[in-house]
Amino acid sequence: MEGMREAAKYPANPSSTHSAGLEAARFLAACREKVSASLGIRRLGADRLIFTASGTEANCLALLGSAYAKKRKPVNGSPGTILLSDGEHPSMEMPARRLETEGYTLVRIPTAGGVLDQGALETALAEALSPVVFAGFMLVNNETGAVYDVKNAFRAVKAKFPDALCHCDAVQGYMKVRFTPMALGCDTLTVSAHKIRGTRGAGALYMKADVEKKKQIVPVLPGGGQESGYRSGTENLFALGAFAWAAEEEYAHFTENRTKEESLRACLDECMLPLYEAGAKAHIPENHVPGILNISLPGIRSEIMLNALSARGICVSAGSACSAHSKKESAALRAFGVDEKEMDHSIRISFSHVNTEEEIGILCRALLEETGRLARVR
Repeated sequence: MEGMREAAKYPANPSSTHSAGLEAARFLAACREKVSASLGIRRLGADRLIFTASGTEANCLALLGSAYAKKRKPVNGSPGTILLSDGEHPSMEMPARRLETEGYTLVRIPTAGGVLDQGALETALAEALSPVVFAGFMLVNNETGAVYDVKNAFRAVKAKFPDALCHCDAVQGYMKVRFTPMALGCDTLTVSAHKIRGTRGAGALYMKADVEKKKQIVPVLPGGGQESGYRSGTENLFALGAFAWAAEEEYAHFTENRTKEESLRACLDECMLPLYEAGAKAHIPENHVPGILNISLPGIRSEIMLNALSARGICVSAGSACSAHSKKESAALRAFGVDEKEMDHSIRISFSHVNTEEEIGILCRALLEETGRLARVR
């Protein structure tokens, strides 16, 4: 990849003060500028863009870093209330559960049908027994493709609790939905490289200037003080070079890429009709990105179809890759309203602008053939 080849020119540690280190530091700064630009930020100024090793790490830095930033006097036995949607990614849900064991109150906002329940959010804010210190809502659900109205959610949180830190996990929506952190009204925001054709092992946390000014986040990975002291550890210039290259490319071709994905989704929806007639059920939010479709297959368990398709060189999933080995039911599908039986038979189909209509056709034919074959075996 072009960005990695460029990074190879700078083998030194960007924290070193010798000439080679300074050259690496300049390359790192250029990477930061390109990723920031892809978020609609022409100049960071006092805002921060903290590079991490993944979206998961960036989410943990936002949530745990904000919880541990200040000593909070308990109110009604709790140091604070944390708000999440009820279908958040494990990288938000699991650290929130840890904080719950430490006395924080965790409240989950319903997302039935792929809609963030604004009424339930208003009620949660009105009935909070301790101050809301953190509100985290993903922009796009990674299993259903639902696009949440986080802008109005964050506005409601700030109106009631202006000191709350509002965080958006935008990993799945990055370069799929047009946004800026300012337009969403969030204080912090997470993106990840591998969702936009960058290499694995690079993520970033955008941080509004006020967050640092108010000392609302402390590092959760202390050490040498890299990344403005928020994330220690020598930066992975190869991964970050690829991240910056992909961000620049995807941002430059955003409109045409989205048009291509809309066209592919129309093709997929048409090709799926025979499967629906055979009993498959689609779980489609009203407002969704085109590149994710979650369906339940009649009488065929998810892992059986996943393995059958994998044997044919077709890769789909049965939920979030980050929780694929947990063997637990999908919180996102449960929150959407999918019943237990359908959940056990669901698969997630995902694609991007680099796919083709021919590949969509191959997938649909394979699904129809395997559904028939596996039904006969059963």
